[in-house]
This record gives sequence, C-alpha cells and structure tokens, in this order.
Amino acid sequence: MKQAYYSRMGFLIPMALFLVSIFAGSSFAGDFNTSKPIPTPEMMQALLWRNSELNDFKLEGLLRTAKNKYLIVLRTKGRVMQYEFLEIPLQIRVQMTPAGSIIERREKSSQPWKVLTPQEKLERVVDSDIYYEDLGVDFTRWEDVKPLGWDSILTFDTWVYEARPTEISNYAKARFWISSKFEALLRVDAYNKANKVIKRVEVHSVMDIDGLFSIKEMEIATMIPDRDISSSRTYIEIHKGTKGSGL
Repeated sequence: MKQAYYSRMGFLIPMALFLVSIFAGSSFAGDFNTSKPIPTPEMMQALLWRNSELNDFKLEGLLRTAKNKYLIVLRTKGRVMQYEFLEIPLQIRVQMTPAGSIIERREKSSQPWKVLTPQEKLERVVDSDIYYEDLGVDFTRWEDVKPLGWDSILTFDTWVYEARPTEISNYAKARFWISSKFEALLRVDAYNKANKVIKRVEVHSVMDIDGLFSIKEMEIATMIPDRDISSSRTYIEIHKGTKGSGL
C-alpha cells in the first residue's frame, strides 16, 4: 500500500505545481552527502518523466487568494491539465512534453487556445502567488542541471539536484529533492538572483478517489528573502474528485 500511495502521489506532482516541503527536516544549509553516486541529470529527468503521467480525474474546488475566491474545475489525464475558472473568463491548459510544457489559455470553451509566449509565462495567474510558468514544473527539464548529493527527509533518502533556467524565468535557480525509493519529487525551493528562497509550496492533505490519491489542499507561498515567513499565500482546495476528466 505504501508503494502504491507514493507512486500515485508522484503521478500528481505536475498538477501540484512545485510540490514543496511535503516532509520537513531536510538539510537547509546544503550539507549534502557526496560520498556515493546519484543518477545523472539525464537519468533523473527520464525517471521523473516516466512517473509524471496523471490520473484521469475531474477535480472541483477553489483557488483562494488574499482577496478573492475562485471556483475552479481541474481536469487531468495523461500529461494534460486543464484549469477552468467558473466565474471569470479564464481557462488554462498545460501540455507536458519532454522538452518543456506548452501552456495555453483562452476565455471560454468556444474560443481557440492561445499558446503563451515566454514573457507571458512570467505573469501571475489572476491575483495569486502562482505564475503561469509554475504550472508546467519545467525546472525538472531545464538543461543546466547538476547533482548535489544525497539528503534525508525524515526517513526518506533523497537525491538532490540544482537547476538553472536556460530561458527567461521568474527564478534564478531551483533546488529539488527526489525520493530514491519512489522516484518522485518531495521538495522544491525556488531562488532569486541573490540566492534567496522566494517560492514555497506545501501540501496539507490528500484525498482518496476510488483508491487513487489526489491533492486535497495545497498552500503556495511567496517567501520574504532571508526570512522563513511568507509575504502572501494562495490556497488550492479540492472539495470533490471523480474519475473521468472529460478530456
């Protein structure tokens, strides 16, 4: 059961944007064990790609910012995610590819999808702490990736990597932790040019949908550099999940 649980969570990681700090207790100072080898960046990227396929779900809930609550429907299947805002004219589609994610948006279903430019990916989704570029978790597929060593998050041995963008981004780098046993992301920190953490996400709870697991509540925080507190927070709350996305 434990193996199945974390495998299913691994499939849902792209939906979770940056799946950060599921477990506490990692080496914040970067004191990693380099005495034993870890997979090359190319091997790691192949493993994450293999494990990134999404379940066929329709998830209903809301995106809650400091000032607003937005009713949403999130549809997931294979390597496609579609976000539908029910009370404002906005739909977003994310298609993951080995080279990176294609992010599109439109106002309503009768309109054609428009692919976002690299500059448009830097924009916020409504008034949230989420940027469009976050939705594709492209940092796992950036070309400039280096291994940092082994770490431990509670009882989980992890491989640690650091990636720097090869295209325009809101972030100067991303550092991420991967479970060596379940081959799934457990933590990601996004940094600015001053080497300070500026984005953090926490999954607070999960839900069971006919034996498969999905995220129930998630917090996305914009962090104050040099301080372990947030300047603003956004919550994704799923109230109902069913099999069959309609995609």
